[in-house]
Amino acid sequence: MEPVFDRAFAAHRDGRLDDAERGYRAALDVDPAHVDALHLLGVLRHQQGQHAEAADLVGRAAHLRPEDAALQLNLGNALRAMGQLDGAIERFRNALTLAPTFPLAHYNLGNAYAASGRHEDAADAFSRSLQLQPEDASAHNNLGNALHALGRHRDAIASFHRVLQLRPGHAGAHNNLGMALNALGNVDEAIGHFRAALAAQPGFCAAQFNLANTLDATGQHEEAVDAYRGVMAVQPNLPPVLFGLGNALVALQRHAQAKPHLERAIGLDPQFAPAWMTLGAIHVALNAHAAAVRAFDQALRLRPDLASAHLNRAIAWLTLGDFTRGLPEYEWRLQVAAQSALSAEPATDGTAAGAAALAAIHTLPRWHGEPIDARTLFIHAEQGLGDTLQFIRFVPFAAERAARVIVEVQPALLPLLQPALASSAAASRVTVIAQGTARPSADLQIPLLSLPLVLGTRFDAIPAPSRRLQLGAPPVYRRKWRGSIGGHAKRKIGLAWSGRIHRNETRSMPLAALDPLFALDGIDWIVLQPDLSDAERVALDAHPRARSIHRFDTKIQDFADTAAIVERLDAVVSIDTSIAHLAGSLGKPLWVMLPFSADWRWFTGNDQSPWYPHATLVRQPEAGAWDDVVQTVADALR
Repeated sequence: MEPVFDRAFAAHRDGRLDDAERGYRAALDVDPAHVDALHLLGVLRHQQGQHAEAADLVGRAAHLRPEDAALQLNLGNALRAMGQLDGAIERFRNALTLAPTFPLAHYNLGNAYAASGRHEDAADAFSRSLQLQPEDASAHNNLGNALHALGRHRDAIASFHRVLQLRPGHAGAHNNLGMALNALGNVDEAIGHFRAALAAQPGFCAAQFNLANTLDATGQHEEAVDAYRGVMAVQPNLPPVLFGLGNALVALQRHAQAKPHLERAIGLDPQFAPAWMTLGAIHVALNAHAAAVRAFDQALRLRPDLASAHLNRAIAWLTLGDFTRGLPEYEWRLQVAAQSALSAEPATDGTAAGAAALAAIHTLPRWHGEPIDARTLFIHAEQGLGDTLQFIRFVPFAAERAARVIVEVQPALLPLLQPALASSAAASRVTVIAQGTARPSADLQIPLLSLPLVLGTRFDAIPAPSRRLQLGAPPVYRRKWRGSIGGHAKRKIGLAWSGRIHRNETRSMPLAALDPLFALDGIDWIVLQPDLSDAERVALDAHPRARSIHRFDTKIQDFADTAAIVERLDAVVSIDTSIAHLAGSLGKPLWVMLPFSADWRWFTGNDQSPWYPHATLVRQPEAGAWDDVVQTVADALR
């Protein structure tokens, strides 16, 4: 009967699998215990993807010939293909017990360990395989992957370089080398290797995806979009790719284009919480805040502890004026700030500035608004200068419930806020200090922006800035600036077009966009922002209307200086910056130039502000449309 088996084996070797299967089965019909026929029929079924049948056939062969290491190896291969990794590991170990110098058994054992997440064991198995076959490029490559998974990136890089010495142009090694280099921050080299992988193997989706992610992470969003689209040309239905493409488009402020990609990602994988998060952010950018809340709700159903989803949902509620739900949820900003401080990454909503202050006072209990007649309350500013100016109005209300209050503010605000709080009704109980100075002892603490929550503030009852606190420039500053405001026009109007921190598309505009304002007759423009760029100074000096544009640059030392200037003006025009909050708090006529999707505190769909009764809000009709905003302000001033 051996000729039948021999013909079957020859057919198998030549790739004629149907003929081989018929021959093996014929051999087994005659001798059901024909070990080689059982074994090779099992190998054939494994090749055909019939792994359960393969495991049964090879298992029967191994039972009949338990001392054969090759049978243990192939049984392990079938079990691994079925996802039975523990069983596969046991069989590979059996093979090595029978044949300790069997390199393929070491190699396959390493693969099984890697699939189980046991990367230390995998690295050891691949190393043993390489001791027996030092020129095995695949073993070097897989050893590199195990070392990379262990965080041993430099060792992994050495392994991948060895692969490329043995097999130049190895696409997988180029891709893996790029990942290891990326982990060490060698981004440009990583990108080069991802591109080399694609040159060696066009359509290599993993390399294309890694290239796209790296380009996006390094701010090369346009190139990242092209790279993600390259992956989608081969694999159009991968949620992580759709997610990455959507994020890259969001970074380019192309929210409407990003939206269908995120919707498709969650359509394919409804459990993809980060995709729900990004979709919510897109709805916010498109001013669809109710839809944003629904997306954040879904993200939180999947990951209830996702602090950023809680915070973004809070901001969406607050934008809609829903203080009842929004203010309690807004407390999640503190956790986001703490996480950002630990990861050394800036929080996208500006909360990171308060992380150090929060860490410094974490030992103090939190105040929840209850009367504390015999104790001292520490209130600390936590975000930007504008936030402090806006929310300082709540301090006198808090002081009415405490024996003593210490308010910690940014140093630039101290000369302005210290005398204002000293003249308030609660002056005897309030001490104002600057961040970074010694803090008197206190019993309880609360972040400044948590005061509206614990004081029970309603959207329809936001206290006016002057209700308990009269903000104004101290007399010494008024004397300093008396007669210093230049120009001879009938009207003097303050101007700010970018923030100290937020020089981006939503908190700043190009200087050239202001030309319709500068063209107005009868106005002296007083530049209120002291931190102009060199290019802005040159442009202002060379401007055709330079005689009507006045600036003080570094003469403005702090916000008491700015307040003294603003008090001498007829009005202020400002983008969403601390200047706007200062002018609003001083009661000056104010035009606030807002992006299409403005910060929550300006709410939505209105041109008046409950925070500042004398302010007019001028919103972009669509994203990026600063020209329309400036023209609207110019028409109002004309």
